[in-house]
Amino acid sequence: MGAKMKIAIATLMVVTGCINTLSTKWADNMSAPGSKGVHDQTCPNDTYWENVTDFHENSTDLSSVCPSYYANDNCTGYEYDNETAYCHSFDHPFLQAVGMFIGEFSCWIVFKLIQSGICLSAAERRRKESGEAPAQFNPIIFLVPACCDICGTSMMYIGLTLTYASSFQMLRAAVIIFTGFVSMAFLGKRLKIHEWAGMVVVVIGLVVVGLSDTLYAQESSTKSAKDHLTGDIIIVVAQLIVAFQMTWEEKFVKKYNVPALQAVGWEGIFGFCILSTLLVPFYFIHFSVSSFEPAQFENALDGFKQIGNNRLILVGVLLNIVSIAFFNFAGITVTKLISAVTRMVLDSVRTLFIWVFSLAVGWQAFQFLQPIGFFILIAGMVIYHLDDFKPLITGKKNDSPSRSVQVIDEKTGLLNADISVSGSYDGSR
Repeated sequence: MGAKMKIAIATLMVVTGCINTLSTKWADNMSAPGSKGVHDQTCPNDTYWENVTDFHENSTDLSSVCPSYYANDNCTGYEYDNETAYCHSFDHPFLQAVGMFIGEFSCWIVFKLIQSGICLSAAERRRKESGEAPAQFNPIIFLVPACCDICGTSMMYIGLTLTYASSFQMLRAAVIIFTGFVSMAFLGKRLKIHEWAGMVVVVIGLVVVGLSDTLYAQESSTKSAKDHLTGDIIIVVAQLIVAFQMTWEEKFVKKYNVPALQAVGWEGIFGFCILSTLLVPFYFIHFSVSSFEPAQFENALDGFKQIGNNRLILVGVLLNIVSIAFFNFAGITVTKLISAVTRMVLDSVRTLFIWVFSLAVGWQAFQFLQPIGFFILIAGMVIYHLDDFKPLITGKKNDSPSRSVQVIDEKTGLLNADISVSGSYDGSR
């Protein structure tokens, strides 16, 4: 593959990676009428119901229903009646996670097209003609990582509704810490000194990012400092589940020589089937926080109605689905044709773009601690993966067996080292 094509694939990875996170946050920020009786949980019930009564009786402005939230224009142009489906924020992390699994499932379709020869490259066609047998395995091995994916992704999407898109992206670096400890416990690995040092630096970076969200939340967002801190903690804790998922794949999946696209696809299939089924009991589970009205754990029907009432939410959800598929494909291709180190660098560039975009559109104000935390996180990742960066620094090829960079497919947790689109995936660290 030529240099121009490599640049195009790398660009595709950065662009689709940015779209994935930003489209999800964009949908979270929008509002629309949904199911009858469902309202925004940012309104305490006493204020909310008093204003709703006033709204019906006196036809007051919609912003009176929840002054703290409806300062935006997301809900204009909709006719209300006295059996109102109230306008409220699109707060459906589990439904958005289902969309993410649809995107992963599409990777399985692409794999099948490649396997059938419809979109084989010349190299892949030669490999197929050489008589290499496809990997034989029981797809059930992906059930456990798919369940981890469900938990981890859903938690991260919940955290994303509470904090900034840039913080969401930065805090995912915590996976390095948890993966190190989990691999020691379950795989018996011994960490090197520079890996311990990298983990310490990453912890410092996480603390700085968390402080920036907590200290300056009041200046730039309708979310409170407590909301941001809660979201940040949820995202960091989710990385523990992702770390377990990565370790499981390293121990039980790589020995089957499974193609990366096929692995992502099977996790998408299991994840979609399980989470779609769970949406039914989630509808009947209610919880209450402080003075807020009891809410359903996930009201998918409300989410679908909101999507139907606000086409922009539909655009955000579709962008999430499409971008996750292209991001996984581009990321796998970058690792295969260039290097895993390049992929990690590109993922860091994506985080930087998300932060700049969030500032440009007014999703957050500039906080001097956040870029400091970001660069500390980058330094920690480089120190942790020092063995992989040595050839770039010294200019010498590393002939010893290398433990590859931990690079994660967007929200799937798949580790990628020597990955091919229709060849094997080696999850070794």
